[in-house]
Amino acid sequence: MVGRRQLCTLIVLASIATFATAQQGSFVGTLEGGVVKYHGELSDDMFGPQGAISLRYAALDNLWVGARIGLGEYQWKVTPSKIAQYPDYFGQGATRGDRYPGGLATIEDHSESRISSADLLVYYALTTSIPARPYVTVGIGAINFQPSTGSDHTALPGVERGRYPKTVSSVVVGGGVSIPISNRVGLELAAEHRFAFSRYLDDLATVLGNDALTSIRIGVSYAFSTGNARNVDDSDLRHWFTEKSPSCLISDSLSCAFHTACECCYPQGCTQDVCCCCCCCCCCGGQGSGTGAAAPSPTPEAAPAPPAPQGGGGGPKPEPMGVPCPPGQHRECYGPPGFGICVDNLPPTGPQRIRWELGRKLDDGSLLREVDGKWYRKQDMPDGTTRVTKGVLPFTAAECKECKEKAERQARESKMNRGTTK
Repeated sequence: MVGRRQLCTLIVLASIATFATAQQGSFVGTLEGGVVKYHGELSDDMFGPQGAISLRYAALDNLWVGARIGLGEYQWKVTPSKIAQYPDYFGQGATRGDRYPGGLATIEDHSESRISSADLLVYYALTTSIPARPYVTVGIGAINFQPSTGSDHTALPGVERGRYPKTVSSVVVGGGVSIPISNRVGLELAAEHRFAFSRYLDDLATVLGNDALTSIRIGVSYAFSTGNARNVDDSDLRHWFTEKSPSCLISDSLSCAFHTACECCYPQGCTQDVCCCCCCCCCCGGQGSGTGAAAPSPTPEAAPAPPAPQGGGGGPKPEPMGVPCPPGQHRECYGPPGFGICVDNLPPTGPQRIRWELGRKLDDGSLLREVDGKWYRKQDMPDGTTRVTKGVLPFTAAECKECKEKAERQARESKMNRGTTK
């Protein structure tokens, strides 16, 4: 058990309390590695390694711009059938071990090219309603390539004779998904296709058109600044994570990424046998109310309990609540006099963007939005701020002794005020 707790603690200490997925105004750096495949006259099933580092800026929550540099290597086989198919390039009747016509390079069983790239990219998130951000990418850039033999890295004939420029422009299209795994750190999955404005990526040009490259990468991202994300005190998170097992971390991270049923329950504590959503406690905590307005007001205190009856069993006894609130919630007055609803003790966490335009207006002028078995209520306060509260569906008011006393007290005060005015 000690090892599990240490693992969870390390995960938490590696994060700082702000949401990892890019918010408007944030800067995010990524480090990625993967494979690249060449497409052209000599293309086959060979892949080469590739790495890239990038920095992107969130101009909007769903629109990022970025710059990236990369290094890699693509390869292709030189088979007897390919040699026979292109005699003008390999030589009439040539075989492996012969020299290329008019050059110093020897025909080997495979060739390769180192490649470096620099790109300017635009990323568009397909949805911002879940923490995991699927996106599409388009960009322009330049690549430098150096075709050579696979073993001794001798320049191929076209490079040796300077037949073509080795630095050309290109267009990149692709997509991927960014998945938060802690407060600032995310997992990046991406695939791209690069259209190069050159027919010589393999040193061989025919009428078939320009060559191209396809890459698949996986990496990590880190949020250097967090834009409009709301900071959260991570002391409770650090304590809470030490009670979690790796199985909880994995299952709850997936729940958080794709926003399935998930509860932020660390204030109540967790045990090795209970998997309440550890990832959501981190990432939901940094999202705020999703309204784009100021963060919700501080947690309201529950109404004070009525005074104990005087005497030994004599006098009035407090009326019980019609429906007691579950742990972690308190009752606030709403509806007919003497009635109330159960509200979370903590500021609400949940959908990153609550679509209030789909909500319904309540009798008191507030808005109610129901999402994933929870309700979110938005109130415009007298001081001009907006307050968002959260509870468990159904949204129903029940009798409440505190609310009944409050209503009676307000009625008495109103009656006294009217008497004073007269």
